[in-house]
Amino acid sequence: MIYQQKGVMIRQASYSESSRIITVLTEDGSQVPLMSRGFNKPKSPFIVLRQGIKEALFTYNRFKGIGTLNEVDVIQPFKKVNGDFTVYTYGSYIMELITRALEEDMKQDSFYRLLIRSLGLLEAESEPAGVTAFTAIKMLPYYGGQINVDECAVCKARDRSLFTHYSFSHHSVICSRCADEETVRRAVPVSNRVLYLAGYMKHVPIDNVESVNISKENGRLLLSFIEMIYDEYTGVYFKSRRLIKSMEDAGQ
Repeated sequence: MIYQQKGVMIRQASYSESSRIITVLTEDGSQVPLMSRGFNKPKSPFIVLRQGIKEALFTYNRFKGIGTLNEVDVIQPFKKVNGDFTVYTYGSYIMELITRALEEDMKQDSFYRLLIRSLGLLEAESEPAGVTAFTAIKMLPYYGGQINVDECAVCKARDRSLFTHYSFSHHSVICSRCADEETVRRAVPVSNRVLYLAGYMKHVPIDNVESVNISKENGRLLLSFIEMIYDEYTGVYFKSRRLIKSMEDAGQ
């Protein structure tokens, strides 16, 4: 049977000298493995897939198991993402955040929508670390984690301007009125701006986010905070995170 679906290539593996097996995350959230014959040849029709992250229309034959790729037509080349090494690295981090949570027979269309929305935000020159934090927040439940930044763990105050700490004992924020030696024992200071952004990104629907216009500093602070949440609650570490940290250490 012939299929035609929008998708993004998320993995590839060599099959022979000239061919590869690629895995496509399709618009309905499925993972589709496809044999791409002649992938490595100089005049391959699939040459557009060799470099960078792209959304494309994939035409393929498939009955069961591995299908056969027939045609690829690029829909969104993400030129700005692929043309800037720093932005591309954040794009790779976003890809890893989403694909690491995929299970073999899982169909989750929200993963695809989140991927395309996040890459689109990077393409539109939104703050890269902020966009990555947005993706990480949306993916957190799929790694078994949670984040409560809506009310103080002690007094239940919901005035975000009062929040000063995130407590790993209470698994929630602590406000300035309740912060004392006992309540902040296993807590870290976090600016209320960062906590506000985390709360907004947690609740806003994916399709409603048109831009992430925050400062570079707030973007990095937000991402660092969310990475701390991942470290505490999930134990999952992403390879792209290490590369971004090395770039930051080098002053890029």
